[in-house]
Amino acid sequence: MVTNVLSHPLFRAVIVGFLYYAGAWIGVHQAITPDGISVFWPPNAVLLTAFLTTPRKQWPLYALAALSAECLADIPAFPLWAALSFGAVNILETLIAALVIQRLAGKQFHFDSLKSALVFFVSAPAFASAIAAIMGATVYIVLGRSDSSFLAMWRLWWFGDALGLMIFTPLLVTFCHAIKYRLVTFRVTKLAELTLLWTGMILTGSNALIDASINELHFHLTPMLLLPFVVWAATRFNTAIAASTTAIIAWMATGYLVSGIHPYATTLPQFAVWQTQEYLAIVSIISIGLSALMHELRDQRQRLELATAALTYQNEQLEEKVRKRTQSLERANTELTSLNSQLKELASTDHLTGIANRRQFHEAGERELQRLKHDRGKAALIALDLDYFKSINDQYGHEAGDNVLRQMLPPVKNNIRPSDLFARVGGEEFLIFLTGVKEATAVSIAERIREQIAATDMDVPSGTIRVTASLGVVQWDQICNLRTLINRADIALYQAKRSGRNCTRTYLAETEDDDELAPGPV
Repeated sequence: MVTNVLSHPLFRAVIVGFLYYAGAWIGVHQAITPDGISVFWPPNAVLLTAFLTTPRKQWPLYALAALSAECLADIPAFPLWAALSFGAVNILETLIAALVIQRLAGKQFHFDSLKSALVFFVSAPAFASAIAAIMGATVYIVLGRSDSSFLAMWRLWWFGDALGLMIFTPLLVTFCHAIKYRLVTFRVTKLAELTLLWTGMILTGSNALIDASINELHFHLTPMLLLPFVVWAATRFNTAIAASTTAIIAWMATGYLVSGIHPYATTLPQFAVWQTQEYLAIVSIISIGLSALMHELRDQRQRLELATAALTYQNEQLEEKVRKRTQSLERANTELTSLNSQLKELASTDHLTGIANRRQFHEAGERELQRLKHDRGKAALIALDLDYFKSINDQYGHEAGDNVLRQMLPPVKNNIRPSDLFARVGGEEFLIFLTGVKEATAVSIAERIREQIAATDMDVPSGTIRVTASLGVVQWDQICNLRTLINRADIALYQAKRSGRNCTRTYLAETEDDDELAPGPV
């Protein structure tokens, strides 16, 4: 029940309004110099934190709460229209900052990387505050309560708002995330170290931020002695502690300054405020930037350590498996090698006849032509097609046709060399690539093949039959590629078919135009 109340948007709006009013009261009564110059303006950090840590649909409610708190804080000193104007300017400033930050760094904003810190400093203090200062200075000029120029008023508003955002937004955002994700942890050693850090810083600050007399030896950069404590907090603790350290330094410096005490001996009060603002801005940038960088480095180191541990474990497991399965892997490798050889043979071999297939013929034929081109060698190609093969399939069945294809292989193999390429490239069509032979020799080989095929008894289910073949021969001209050479052999083969079949014909160049569109051999 309590958790539901705390998480309710109305309850949160009340908290935002209360904190906004408290910040405005601090800005008016605790962070203003005797000359009326505000060192920093904290309430905008409250509203920006609410925008950065809640859904956008709740933003109007928080903006209304901030506007009400602004009017409540300003009406005793300003007219209602001016209070409403100041509230509108502050709401616009934080709205611009929140939208730009979420656009550049994502809706789930954290001070957990150097990029997120850089986006915050550029978007909120440098950009949004500078724009809002133009409108705020205009309201002051219209009120007639400023003795300074518009540019001076713009700078005062800009620096005050920017410094308030830089000091308090990281602290409030990290505090909200710590509560939301329950990240608050305490360790005795860390608590002791933090106590030592803040005690030493307060003691050093009480001497580094006091008046410096022009008649005494002094050191203008004495406040820089607090920077080692800032670096200590940023490198040893989280962003919340780093932001708290910055807030303590700002409280000390502002407390002295509003009392008329500052370490700038020859500086006018207005310039003392500006120098203090610049100093606190540097402290904030170093603190939050270094803390974000360390957070990012720690996350990367943690992820690396986890990845290394996981990798080490996996390596150990893998080594154990390797030791146990070395022998089985060796057997598997042997089997795999055998299977690869079989697959390679299947990919390059015709499954029916066991000779080379079309793919193997084209790959080997192209390689051989390239070699012959380089060596200026000779070659010839024979295209062979069984006559009336379809009738064999129709009369005796496809199994008988397959047997006939296998039985016609010996007449071919008996008349060619082992180095010659013999392949089945179609149903009953074969190609024979002969290297180092002339056309006349190729014709003679083709004729012997044809005669032996015609004289071979082919077994079929009902007995034996005789088949014939038509052959086409082409001599390679040492110029054309394999595809052209095959086309020419097909033309010669077609001439053999057209001449009555069971014969051999050679390719004639003058017949190519007439026959190039002829149907394939049958």
